[in-house]
Amino acid sequence: MNSNNHYYTASEAQAKLGLSKAMFFRKVNQGLIPKVVQPGMKQGIYPRRDIDALALSMNMVFERFDKIVFSRSTPADQLEEMDIGIRCFGRDFITPLSERIAFQQKSDFTFHSLKVDGLVAGYVSMFHFPDSFLDALLTGRSIERDITVKEVLPFVRLEPFSIYIDVMAIDPHLPLHVQHLYAGIMVSRFIDLVFNLIANGYQITHIYTVTATMEGDNLVRKLGFRHLEGKSVAPGRTAYEFMLDQPGIQRLKALSHRSYLRERSHAN
Repeated sequence: MNSNNHYYTASEAQAKLGLSKAMFFRKVNQGLIPKVVQPGMKQGIYPRRDIDALALSMNMVFERFDKIVFSRSTPADQLEEMDIGIRCFGRDFITPLSERIAFQQKSDFTFHSLKVDGLVAGYVSMFHFPDSFLDALLTGRSIERDITVKEVLPFVRLEPFSIYIDVMAIDPHLPLHVQHLYAGIMVSRFIDLVFNLIANGYQITHIYTVTATMEGDNLVRKLGFRHLEGKSVAPGRTAYEFMLDQPGIQRLKALSHRSYLRERSHAN
């Protein structure tokens, strides 16, 4: 323990939280882990009370690990998803419940939710669109709120097609470190879903998405999406592509494997 019993050193705080060195300092830089630099010192120290509270919170989350479920959304799940979407993006950008249910009925892979103790903590929506409408979304000539049932195509086996990720959202009312934790789990489970679809004969060739925030940009770039330079003509919207060729599949497998090991190490 640091000579001052009210603080941990960086290595002590890192060990207490069970984080890698890179992840620990990334969270420090993001302001998710409180740091103090005392007068005359160059190295930061970390308030013991705060680190212990974060560790306790993380342990409580992973004690519930077996109650974390990623599955197709039911109508009741979609009500909770809409609340999360409104908190994240505003009511004007959220599709009404009747349309969401119609989307899911036409293509039952559209909505998937991450539930903890039976309550939705986050969700993903993905679509198969006609090429013309997909291009309109990527260029910004159309936006997500323009999606109607007639644009939604079912996933069909043994036919090559692309998917579009419309939303990947975590409840913003959760503590920041829990949001990041659940986001990592949801990305890992979504990757597993894509592999399961491919293994069952759904020939997904590309994944597309559009981001409108720096956080979204950082996430898709980390996953290996390629920025489609000059594609979007709408201010604030950036189009991305991920090719599910052999290198792309290997990259997703590596990401999924690392996420799985992190989940298991925390859960056990």
